[in-house]
Amino acid sequence: MVSPFRFFLFNYYVFIEWNPKSGAIRIKEGGTNLATEKELKRVENEHTRAVISPNGWKLCLSDADKCQLFNLNKDPGETKNLFDSGQHQDLINRLTERIHQWQEKARDKVKV
Repeated sequence: MVSPFRFFLFNYYVFIEWNPKSGAIRIKEGGTNLATEKELKRVENEHTRAVISPNGWKLCLSDADKCQLFNLNKDPGETKNLFDSGQHQDLINRLTERIHQWQEKARDKVKV
């Protein structure tokens, strides 16, 4: 039996919104094991909109940093950014359109 939560995640698109100065992160002097202080300060000031597709793809569009594409089925730790690989342009286009449709419904004016 599939749990209702699992059913939800695998049958719908999940949208994520990140806004600057939201207080979601606190920048530790010297950075962390995952990112330098400089990297943390850079992402602190960006807008990001992301979508996770029902089949496990995650696209992150940013107004200030690199855009990202991950295959969460093969790379759940999001270590290999496939956005610039040249192999997934159709997928990127489709997921970008999903993000823009969601932004329109949510009246989100950020350009990503």
